[in-house]
Amino acid sequence: MPVDDRGETVSTPANVRRVPGRVPVGRAWNNFIVHPASVRKAVRVIIAAYVTGMLIGGTVIWLLDPSDYPDPWLAFWYVLQTITTVGYGDATPTDPIGRAVGAVIMLVSIATLSILTAFITSAFVEARQAERRAVSDVDDAAEQAHLEAMLIDIAERLERLEQQGRRPT
Repeated sequence: MPVDDRGETVSTPANVRRVPGRVPVGRAWNNFIVHPASVRKAVRVIIAAYVTGMLIGGTVIWLLDPSDYPDPWLAFWYVLQTITTVGYGDATPTDPIGRAVGAVIMLVSIATLSILTAFITSAFVEARQAERRAVSDVDDAAEQAHLEAMLIDIAERLERLEQQGRRPT
């Protein structure tokens, strides 16, 4: 069974896959799966995804387009601007391979962030609905207990009336 940050055993939903926790994005994702309704953990997942994308994309463009990106730091800076859609324009590829890598980075990062944002939003909505269901279940249980008590009282009254009606006069 998985264990959360506090050392408590938790269950992972059957439809959600845990990822290896050796990389930062994997650890952030696993922590988010354990307790999804945490803004702090959602931010960690997003930052870990951005950093991982920056490192992978920066390494790829540095290796494939060394004329425009002679050092990895410039490549990382370009990818960070690209995945955050800031695009200062101070580091742009001129080779077709660099532009192709940039296009792939843009498409993948926009799609990934959109999907990640939707998943996180869904997790927050589900957590809120679960809280509401829990409160509703408590209210329903209290109402049911009240109705059962009233039914028992009515049954006891009815039994007393029947006994009074059977007494010899």
